[in-house]
Amino acid sequence: MAHAQYMDELIREYLLFRGFGSTLKAFDSELKVDKEKSFRVDKIIDQLMQFIANFDLNSLRELWGHLDAHMFSKLESHFIPGVKKLENSVLKMFLVICAVNNKTDKVMEFFLRLTPELQNQNEWKDWFVFPYIKNHEENPAFSLYFTKQWQDTLLVSLHNFLASIFQYMPTPTLMHFEEDATKINKMEQRNESLRNRLALLIDKGPEANVTPCSVEPPPHLLDDFYIIAQENNSVDSQAKSLKSLIRNMGTGSSPVLGRKENAGAKKRVNSTSRTPKSSHFYDT
Repeated sequence: MAHAQYMDELIREYLLFRGFGSTLKAFDSELKVDKEKSFRVDKIIDQLMQFIANFDLNSLRELWGHLDAHMFSKLESHFIPGVKKLENSVLKMFLVICAVNNKTDKVMEFFLRLTPELQNQNEWKDWFVFPYIKNHEENPAFSLYFTKQWQDTLLVSLHNFLASIFQYMPTPTLMHFEEDATKINKMEQRNESLRNRLALLIDKGPEANVTPCSVEPPPHLLDDFYIIAQENNSVDSQAKSLKSLIRNMGTGSSPVLGRKENAGAKKRVNSTSRTPKSSHFYDT
């Protein structure tokens, strides 16, 4: 997904070259309201936080609903609890920011609108007194959510989750053209090298001082079952990584940064940008 923005520019250039003015105008209009922000994780999180800072519950819910419909709902069923936990935590952060800024009206509006949806969830049973108490940060039921640590680790969790989804989700063929072009270029260079070696052998015969080289068999000669096994291993590895990420949400340790502390310097899964260091995940 790292090349999505570059792809957008190529499409714009092509439409302009072809003289598709109306299509280009429609394309630019769509890009301006692109909720997925060209799959830039940092931009999506910035947008979520901007809606929270502006106390804009409608836009916050609309953006999350879009992500849920286009990405989260396509995940396997065992990912649903982790997605729901993230959504609830984002909503709780909205309430916290409202309370810190004395936006009592926004807190009341939140519960008036969402009570029918939240009242049957055990995770929210203690929150219905939230509009009627003062000094939330001193209340044992809510003090955790007013700490910078909880808010920071929520953002880390959300960042890692979105980055993992974007890295493993299927992409259109167009987005692989640069990768394919690089592979073709390497193959052409290797073929040229082999031709030069062959020409030298033919020209000088046994006296030619040619360094031996290994030649990999063409893909169509490989055993089909071997290819399938390799693909399955790759898919299983990716799935386990994403499962581990969601399973560890709320357990008190980061599935990415925790491994870095416990097992040494390992690279976390991140397709877009570096995430801040954290040794704990949020616990709702």
